[in-house]
Amino acid sequence: MVTRKERKQSTKRRLWYHFIHVYSTSKIFNIVLTGFLLIVACGLFLGVYFNLTTSAVPVSSPAFYGSPLTSFWPKGKDVLIWGIPGLARTTQPQSPIVITPELDAESLGQKLVGFFSGVDFKDVKSLLSQEMPYMQVFPKPVTPTVSAATLPNFPKFDAKDVVVNADKPLVGIYHTHTAEAFIPNSGVAHRPGGQRGDIVDVGIALAKRLEKAGVPAVHSAAIHDYPSFMKAYGPSEVTAQKMLADNPSIQMIFDIHRDADKRQNVTADYNGVQLAKITIVVATGQQDLPQPHWQQNHAFAKLIDAKLNAKYPGLCRGIQLVEWRYNQHLHPRALLIEVGSQESSKEEAVRSIEVFGDVLAEILAENR
Repeated sequence: MVTRKERKQSTKRRLWYHFIHVYSTSKIFNIVLTGFLLIVACGLFLGVYFNLTTSAVPVSSPAFYGSPLTSFWPKGKDVLIWGIPGLARTTQPQSPIVITPELDAESLGQKLVGFFSGVDFKDVKSLLSQEMPYMQVFPKPVTPTVSAATLPNFPKFDAKDVVVNADKPLVGIYHTHTAEAFIPNSGVAHRPGGQRGDIVDVGIALAKRLEKAGVPAVHSAAIHDYPSFMKAYGPSEVTAQKMLADNPSIQMIFDIHRDADKRQNVTADYNGVQLAKITIVVATGQQDLPQPHWQQNHAFAKLIDAKLNAKYPGLCRGIQLVEWRYNQHLHPRALLIEVGSQESSKEEAVRSIEVFGDVLAEILAENR
């Protein structure tokens, strides 16, 4: 029969054996884990060190580490392979040539900075990507000013007419659809029976604005869309040809229209003042309607578009390329201009055409 004292001693022995077993097991585990981490750390250190000091050699050829004594040392990669079973299967010979810098203070410093911050001092963009405060000292890129000189295919102005004969007309203005009107002012989109619509007043406002800026202009109010609206470009071509023949000093000629669109799409508000948006139409021609000047017209349109939006962002709706001619084959700076729509008011269109006139005067002044 086991006494109480013996049972107590037996229990103490079992607890002691269990403690020794747990302690010894955890101690062995810690030793193994510590050894494993030391191997990995040594492998990483040796790999980084030897990679920094190795000369450029093919990956497939044996590496030589500086001296006969160090040539027998294992590479950092080999240490890692020994310490991590299965890693050897992931290393395969490669054909490219690896170029690594020699170990010096500058290269080591760049590598350390690159490792911890992701910054490459050879690439300024990497500094910007890190959003470092001291990068604010670098100036922001400046968008170059658009001018005739910066645009390819831009037709040069005739210096004799722009400078010497500045008292002769430099701008021609006419209207293919003379009956176009603004509903808020006239109550109709087109004046009937061959009457002149509000669009003619917009053309007159442009001529006056140019004259005020010292740019002579000639304006035609000839009716072209009566009796046939669809055939109006035939009569208007005759008008444009005569205008250019009578005034060879003309440097640019415009066919002024209004668009057909909803008011919200053609209205811009600037500090409570509403302007009618402008669209520039460039004709590229067709197979049976050649347009030899379309690239020059397009370059001219780009210049106007940029300057309009520089003064009033969004005022110009852009440039439309259309496969037709619209009389633009008559001159290298001939454009069709649409100001607002039938739902705009004449006052809004006049405000916009005056800004348009200021841009034309600015372009001519830059090329004098």
